[in-house]
Amino acid sequence: MTDLDLLEGLRRVPVLRHLPLAELDRLVDQSELQSFEPGSVLIEEGTVGDELFVLLAGRVAVRASLSEREDRAIGTRGPGELVGEMALLDDLPRSASVTAEGEVRALRVPRAAFLGAVAAHGAAALDLVRTLSLRLRESDAAALEALRAKAESLASTNRRLSRENRQLRVALDDRFGFEQFVGGSAAAEAVRSAARRAAESELPVLLIGETGTGKELVARAIHAASERRERDFVAVNCALFSESLLESELFGHARGAFTGAHAAKPGLVEAADGGTLFLDELADMPRTTQAALLRFLELGEFRRLGETHVRRSNARVIAALHLDVDEALDTGRVRRDLLFRLDVFRIAIPPLRERLEDVPELVGRIVLDIARRLDRPPIGLGPEVLETLRSHDFPGNVRELRNEIERLYATCGAGAEVGAEALSPRLRQADPWSAGGYTESVRTFKRRLVEGALARSGGSRSAAARELGLHPSNLIRMIRELGIEMPAAAGRSGTKRGAQ
Repeated sequence: MTDLDLLEGLRRVPVLRHLPLAELDRLVDQSELQSFEPGSVLIEEGTVGDELFVLLAGRVAVRASLSEREDRAIGTRGPGELVGEMALLDDLPRSASVTAEGEVRALRVPRAAFLGAVAAHGAAALDLVRTLSLRLRESDAAALEALRAKAESLASTNRRLSRENRQLRVALDDRFGFEQFVGGSAAAEAVRSAARRAAESELPVLLIGETGTGKELVARAIHAASERRERDFVAVNCALFSESLLESELFGHARGAFTGAHAAKPGLVEAADGGTLFLDELADMPRTTQAALLRFLELGEFRRLGETHVRRSNARVIAALHLDVDEALDTGRVRRDLLFRLDVFRIAIPPLRERLEDVPELVGRIVLDIARRLDRPPIGLGPEVLETLRSHDFPGNVRELRNEIERLYATCGAGAEVGAEALSPRLRQADPWSAGGYTESVRTFKRRLVEGALARSGGSRSAAARELGLHPSNLIRMIRELGIEMPAAAGRSGTKRGAQ
């Protein structure tokens, strides 16, 4: 390329078009003609702006880093355009890189030579200002476009996370929701309604019900629907541990607190901080441990075994009793002050024999749960099987029903059609009151049980309820439903006790 070609190339640049020929000639003498292969870097982002390039042939791409992880193309430059002019007027590092898209020829012009030539001519300086302003707008537009794309990406991610959160919430509700306490009876709906109210508060909850009625299921549903759902639900069965081991399990211990305590260990109270601590079989907790639990309930404070340091935990406590409250107090199984502290929000969970109308729905849910767990087809249960199940009083409650269904899976196989003959012998025993049909038989059976208990208790409803293992309010409801007449005095006395 001759000097004449170089001069013609410089005249094509808007900033240099007003310079005299002699000035352009001096600029060429101080510059260097360079050739670049495709992909070569003319200018690297972050370097010092000591020169700029006048493009004579070929095209280059200008890219700027808009974040630590993203760079974006600002634009392209061709013959007759400048690259690198943005860093000439200050001492800041270059804000963009320039890469050859194909074969490129350019004149490398030193910073001092370029600024000296332009500053001496007002029209050239004005063109430089216009060019810099255009480049700034171009850079700002690229940054705004990158921010818009980033905002769209974040919005899309937020929508996806919200959708996943809803899906997880549905899955959590399916697993631990209130509807897991299955049944369309009034008794089942009363439990679900009370549990929903408990979930809206931070108060301690006392669940009362026989073994196998679903107390832990209700406790998990309360936790899953509460403001504490994001933290842990920690369950402990108080009947499984000795006195010293239970206290260590609940409150933790220091290293060397007892033989075998080779390291410090936090307890379940700490693990449940911000979440829910579920104490099952509270009546089996030793009284010394009950005293430590009472202090925690009142002050939120506890000490690990072997420590003097007082720790704190914000765990909500849900406790479960398989005894009636009066029986737990009368027998001394539970400290009176502890029970009063826990018995703030009481939920009585009825035994299965008091809601036998829920048996078909429970059976359907259990069959599907087992089939899903085993990944096998569900078994089929005929009407005679359901009728037999509904006539059984289920002393083991829902747990006994589930065990029976699991036994049918084991003995008959998945996908089998099961008849009444496959049920356990205790379930197939003839009902002595079956002459009047199922509904009347159950009603007669309940009536005889209640009347007998009332007769033996001298008409005391609370005493009869203790004998039958019922909550007094449940017994009162049964008396009304069965139409059992009570002597006026006994009725008033029983109602008063029930109200207490």
